[in-house]
Amino acid sequence: MNEVRTRFAPSPTGWLHIGGVRTALFEILFAHHHGGEAILRIDDTDQDRLVPDAISGLIEDLSWVGLHFDEGPSNEEIPLDANGRASGMGIGGPFQPYTQSLRLHRYREIAEQLIGLGCAYRCDCTPERLQEERAEQAARKDPLGYSGFCRDRHVSSQVPHVVRFKIPQDRSMVLADAVKGDVRWDPIILRDPVLLKSDGFPTYHLATVADDHDMRISHVLRADEWLSTAPLHLLLYETLGWDAPVFAHLPPVLGTDGKKLSKRHGATFLRTFREAGYLPEAILNFMALIGWSPGDGEEEEIFSLAELTRRFTLERVNNAGGVFSYEKLKWMNGVYIRSLSAPDLQARLRPFLISANLPIDEDKLGRIIPHIQPRLELLPDAVPLVAFLFTDRIERDMSAMLKKGMDAGTASAICTKAAEQLASLPAFDAASIEAALRRVAEESGAKSGPVFAVVRIAVTGKTVTPPLFESIFALGRQQSVHRLNETVDILKIG
Repeated sequence: MNEVRTRFAPSPTGWLHIGGVRTALFEILFAHHHGGEAILRIDDTDQDRLVPDAISGLIEDLSWVGLHFDEGPSNEEIPLDANGRASGMGIGGPFQPYTQSLRLHRYREIAEQLIGLGCAYRCDCTPERLQEERAEQAARKDPLGYSGFCRDRHVSSQVPHVVRFKIPQDRSMVLADAVKGDVRWDPIILRDPVLLKSDGFPTYHLATVADDHDMRISHVLRADEWLSTAPLHLLLYETLGWDAPVFAHLPPVLGTDGKKLSKRHGATFLRTFREAGYLPEAILNFMALIGWSPGDGEEEEIFSLAELTRRFTLERVNNAGGVFSYEKLKWMNGVYIRSLSAPDLQARLRPFLISANLPIDEDKLGRIIPHIQPRLELLPDAVPLVAFLFTDRIERDMSAMLKKGMDAGTASAICTKAAEQLASLPAFDAASIEAALRRVAEESGAKSGPVFAVVRIAVTGKTVTPPLFESIFALGRQQSVHRLNETVDILKIG
């Protein structure tokens, strides 16, 4: 295969959609599998829909999820944020600029070239005239679209106008799609679409074709929804005498109801998943399996980015849509959390604990990490499990403590003995703590289960926590003894 160059061209009109993550991932996997380059390009020609800071947000989101491009907007191309600061996340490359609003002269040049070839023309139809045309077409039950009124009017360049492409009459087209196979349009049903708007900005059709040619894009992997535009793009390549890239229209990302994934199914933006505590590695692994399979009979589902790159081919991209299962993503996220080293998990939990206003003690957190790690599916799941470590005052579920034959006097005696045992331990570690509390049970003449339940609520405030002995060790001797004695005082008052 010749040089492989792919591109991901998001519009900065908001946060990055999870479907866009899948497209960007496939672009990178395919390019790098073949030793090529993946390019990030910003499609910001729709100026009315631009969102401030969206470009830096897109780049930051892509970086967080682990999608790194070989070429893309330089630091000079990325607008400053609301505070006048540069993002510092630029990429650069030999085909700068990679932001379409900075390439307007090129699009105007090509539009004039097409007019000169007699394949495009200026149109000065007003919005009112276009609306009247559509109304008349609807009344006649004709297909809606531009009538071609200005095709032979030779509209002057000195009046406000758009530039339209002249669709050949009775023309058919076949696209050899790398995913769908041959797709036919016989005839092409298009009505002289606009290439250049009256404000001098191109439409998507002109900009993407021009940039893909200029940046030597060899393969266009894009969402299935763009398939209907393929005939126009192929006609533009043909008219301009350019070689068209290989097109691969990717299957849609569907909800479990078989409909296109949308907010009615749940979260759809990458940033929302990030804030919910998903790991970038899990997101990439999961998204790779939506519409692509590693091989016939392959049951393995956990793949690193390097392994995905090694295995990825367009031949294994499915034509049918792939289902996005939130439950499966959560399961996969738990698998990845359990595979992290303790220091790595501690670092990833820190922002969520800070967000919960917990004053973190790194030593305590480090001691409890191995004991909560198996329980986590999402990073914020750790907050209720460790909150008892980072507060001076806890709320105890006393009703849960005083049940099944456990009265206040017995519970008070257990807490008193437990405090004495822990205070006198020569070595304060989980094994010594377990031995001490088992002695408390023996001396109390009670079963260990009810005794441990009393101590757990006294020390942590909850009935369900990380393992008891490890929780006490993580909290520390002084605070554990203090909370046991505090519980004795509460029981006396009660």
